[in-house]
Amino acid sequence: MKRATFELVGATCTSCSIGIEHMGRRIKGVEEIWVDRQTGTIYMDFDGNSATVDKITQFVQAIGYQANFLGMEDTPAEAVTTGR
Repeated sequence: MKRATFELVGATCTSCSIGIEHMGRRIKGVEEIWVDRQTGTIYMDFDGNSATVDKITQFVQAIGYQANFLGMEDTPAEAVTTGR
């Protein structure tokens, strides 16, 4: 499992974050996704497929915001059991 990080631009309210999290979880390959509004960051645990990264970027753009891919790393072991 991999963790991708995105810079989130334009989504600053709680309902924006909830919408991204809720709909993002429905995308094939996404295990978990959450938004940190304080830092403007999206974190996504996923299958490691680069197409999944593209789907999230396109989805966020389609709802009026911007997600800039920052990088990917192996998911920390504790995240698998705690969800973050």
